[in-house]
Amino acid sequence: MAQYADIIEISAPSEAVNGSRVDITVKIKNLSSSTIGIMAVAFHSGQAAGEYINGLYPQQAWANVSPGTTYSFPGYFTMPDKKVTIYAYSYWWGPDNAWHFDEEMTKDVNLAALTPQISEFKIADYSKV
Repeated sequence: MAQYADIIEISAPSEAVNGSRVDITVKIKNLSSSTIGIMAVAFHSGQAAGEYINGLYPQQAWANVSPGTTYSFPGYFTMPDKKVTIYAYSYWWGPDNAWHFDEEMTKDVNLAALTPQISEFKIADYSKV
C-alpha cells in the first residue's frame, strides 16, 4: 500500500509486434495532503541492467503534484522479439531532500504474432479455351 505516491495504472497494450514502438503511461496519485514531488521509474524485462523505458527514468520523470491529483508519466520502448514485463516504481520527495520508494506495479506485454493478410482476389475476365 502506497504512503504518498500511489500507482493507479500502467497503461500499455496487451500485445505488440516485434520492432514496434510501445507507448506506455504510468499514472500516479498524490495521497498526501500537500503538494509533493513524485517520480516514476520504469523498465521492462527485456532491457539490460541500468536501462529504463524512454521518458520514464529519473532525469525526466518527476513532477510536483497537487494533493489528490493523479499525474500521468508517459514513456515508450521498442518491442523486442519476446514477451516483456513492465516494472513501474513510484517515489516521493521527502523533507530530508531525498527520494523515497513507495510502490511498484507490473504489466505484461505479449509478443503479437504476425498473420499474413490475404487480399480479395477476383477474376475480372477470362476466355474459355
